[in-house]
Amino acid sequence: MRAIMKIVLLFAVAQVLGILVGSGLIEAAKAIPELNEFNVSPINEPQSPLNSIIFIAYIIFGAAMFIFLAKYYKGVMLFRLLETLVIFSASFIVFFVLLLAYANREFESAFMAASALSLLLAAGKFFIEQVKNPAAVISSAGVGALFGFSIGFLPTLLFVVLLSIYDYIAVFKTRHMLLLAKEFTSRSLSFSITAKSPLPAGAKTAKVSAGGRQTQPSKPPEGERLDLGTGDIAIPIMLSVSAYSLGGYAGGMLNSIAVMAGSSIALLFLLNLVSRKKIFLPALPPLCLGGLGALLLLHIVLRIVLLFRI
Repeated sequence: MRAIMKIVLLFAVAQVLGILVGSGLIEAAKAIPELNEFNVSPINEPQSPLNSIIFIAYIIFGAAMFIFLAKYYKGVMLFRLLETLVIFSASFIVFFVLLLAYANREFESAFMAASALSLLLAAGKFFIEQVKNPAAVISSAGVGALFGFSIGFLPTLLFVVLLSIYDYIAVFKTRHMLLLAKEFTSRSLSFSITAKSPLPAGAKTAKVSAGGRQTQPSKPPEGERLDLGTGDIAIPIMLSVSAYSLGGYAGGMLNSIAVMAGSSIALLFLLNLVSRKKIFLPALPPLCLGGLGALLLLHIVLRIVLLFRI
């Protein structure tokens, strides 16, 4: 249970951080047009569904490249360098927006300070394995916030649906997600957050993941281990940030909080199921469904309240 609560807590921290960064970027871009250069939309129209299709193609291509490298490259340095690049670029978004939007730093000052902080974090993870979880949380917040800022809610919704289908296929059909999870774990890369529970006296050791990965007991026994991929953290953040842009009578921040709450509750139920059954399950479908369900419930409740007030 301790591992479950730690994963949920890290997930929630990443969600809060991502929402702050995403909403800060959206609001700051209204006053500083240069910030729109951070938009990673593949085409010039953020509301186009083509964004979703192109993003899915990127993910499939990236997964194929990782599988190819994992099969033919048995070293570690290439993966570590890639990890360093990802941490630096993703965490830069977080530090830069926090300094610019919330600390009221000048553009150039925020840029330089964010560069230094992200370089420090990336270097820290390169040399210190214990920095894995903080680096994964901050990086996930940056990626989710940036993607949520870049495209509208409806393209994000389509992307989430397509990605959830891909997640299901990758876990239950092609099963290449298990290979990727195993490779990331064996190399201690910051593409997941990890939590462990002490092994009770006389109990058998098991390792599982939020995606449900189960491996053979290790020696010495370390108790239960749970891993949640950074993609499973970043995509709900993307959904929360894109919901912020909806605004409406619910208010942007209230939309984001609803998605965060729903996905966090869904994660708690998912981890309990994975921990009990020792199975591998795709995390994105229930997390995104929980977030969208909470958002829908919020709007239904607010609509009823408005009707009664009228």
